[in-house]
Amino acid sequence: MFCKRCLASSLAPLFVTIFLCAGNFAVMSQDSKPSAGAGMAVWKDGATGLTWAVKDSGSSLSPNQASEYCSSSRAGGNSDWRLPTIDELEALYDSKVSKPYKAKGSIELSDACVLSKSVNSSGEVWTFCFNSGSRNLGGGSGCGTTGRALCVRGPAK
Repeated sequence: MFCKRCLASSLAPLFVTIFLCAGNFAVMSQDSKPSAGAGMAVWKDGATGLTWAVKDSGSSLSPNQASEYCSSSRAGGNSDWRLPTIDELEALYDSKVSKPYKAKGSIELSDACVLSKSVNSSGEVWTFCFNSGSRNLGGGSGCGTTGRALCVRGPAK
């Protein structure tokens, strides 16, 4: 005779592994749902309702290139991706996480500086730095005029 609870607890890691491998890049977390379709993994922020690509562009882009990168993304089988506002990027920052670049959830950034679609009255693009939690203007000190693109879906905030 065997213990049903012991069997269930020993099989749980196996089922999680199978689910994650079979999920076609689906990412599960407390706030997310599995994504359907091809492309990269996505994460849904339960606090804002926004859906984020889990990875950024992987290389520095100009603001125009970043906007094009997001609008051409088909992550999770969706075509309505966009560059986030500076407020949306700031809401993604969590100083308590142990990752080098302090983004919530399963977001993994390859660099601290992420471009937004927000501009000031002079037309300078706002970037958000995920190592310090600060906003910077593209022409000023900090990130400069290029950065990573991190794509988002949902109504702009």
